[in-house]
Amino acid sequence: MLENTLLTIAVLLLSLSCGSGETKPNVLLIVIDTLRADHLGCYGYERETSPCIDSLAAAGTRWEYMQVQAPWTMPAMVTIYTGLTEKTHGCGNIDKVTFGIEPELPTIVTILQGEGYNTAGFVNVNYLGPTFGLARGFDYFRYNGEGHGRAGETTDEFINWLDGVHYEEPFFVVFHLFDPHLPYTPPQGYDSTFSETGNANINTWHTNREGNHPFEQVSHLEAMYDGEIRWTDSQLSRLFAALRERNIDDNTLIIFTTDHGEAFLEHGRCGHGHALYQPQIGVPLIISGCGIEAGIIDSTRVGQYDILPTILSYLDIPVPERTEGIDILADSVETDRYIPSGGLYADTQMVSILHLGKKIVWRPIDDNCEMYDLTEDPLEQHES
Repeated sequence: MLENTLLTIAVLLLSLSCGSGETKPNVLLIVIDTLRADHLGCYGYERETSPCIDSLAAAGTRWEYMQVQAPWTMPAMVTIYTGLTEKTHGCGNIDKVTFGIEPELPTIVTILQGEGYNTAGFVNVNYLGPTFGLARGFDYFRYNGEGHGRAGETTDEFINWLDGVHYEEPFFVVFHLFDPHLPYTPPQGYDSTFSETGNANINTWHTNREGNHPFEQVSHLEAMYDGEIRWTDSQLSRLFAALRERNIDDNTLIIFTTDHGEAFLEHGRCGHGHALYQPQIGVPLIISGCGIEAGIIDSTRVGQYDILPTILSYLDIPVPERTEGIDILADSVETDRYIPSGGLYADTQMVSILHLGKKIVWRPIDDNCEMYDLTEDPLEQHES
């Protein structure tokens, strides 16, 4: 308990002081794969899955409503990297062929590298590797195409990298952990955090004779998923402690988010990539650092494409004209926006538009249209 308390205090202090202003701030973009917002304590979850993330939220600004532009990793991450919607950047899956990023398209990585930043990437899935062009612009790149269960190892790699950094040069880091993704196999101890039976060798979905996923699986698999989150959270505690120990926390902007969420049969299906309901596309966003107000909950509805212009504006770097997102740290933020999502990794395509809390999901193949009021019905159980 004492260790957790000290780590919590360390994270809370992370955003309460500012650097001297003589050097550009470091930027740390943390992306946890497959993490839905409503399984975090700071978003109201009843289980204690995320004490470190909750402390980060208390030390910075948390956006209550963050919408992904695609519900699977590659197109969602390209949106984060470019500030463009999936329709504009064109990355994704078409007729079972996966298309990566255009070689000349500017990304947050290449832009900051051009501004003198020491860029490093620590990623744990093949979609973020060289095959699809997302290794471009990194001065240092650690990539594992099968990165499940590597949260501890990846955190070690990041800390070792920090020890070799010359801090007179600012850094930009993408830190990506894959652990909450299927299969849900939290390490020993974390598998029993929320389940009396532990893993019990059941870590993925199984179909019954009718080809359906039985609802009795949900309770166990959610407990394993939550164990993965708690394990990942413990490694973020180590990461933030490493920043403080090296006296670079007061000059580091931290952006915490995820690529997409995860469904647990809310609409009859599990996993992600096949639908645009909120369990798959409602994700967390927390920003903490010098000049960011602490303990703020911002109810503005935002999207992944807002991350690039927000970072660049914070650093006083020009935002590319083509960017579709906005600076959500600006004094005045547009709230009357239409926020799109698309880019499914499936044969049946959908698109959705979110506007002022009202959301339309349209399936072009049969012209089926659904409408939900997310303010009154956040899990879309009742059509408006």
